[in-house]
Amino acid sequence: MAINRRIASVIKRWDNADFNAHKYTIVYASTDSNAIINGEEVFLVATTQLDFNVKSISADTNNVYVLGDKIDVVNGTTTLNGYPNP
Repeated sequence: MAINRRIASVIKRWDNADFNAHKYTIVYASTDSNAIINGEEVFLVATTQLDFNVKSISADTNNVYVLGDKIDVVNGTTTLNGYPNP
């Protein structure tokens, strides 16, 4: 089984996800759960981790989490500061 070595800076329970402030790229389920991710119904086995861009999510338990990064980090400027790009 492949091991994910990616580091995320944000973790939220699915029903507390803020898609305006964060970009989520991992879904993790700590127990067996049914979920609708990006409009597609998915059964998540306990400890499942799916890596892809999450646009929307709902689940039948509170044991489903989304992980990602703040949008201002993901969409930062190429100069990594508040100044306009050169």
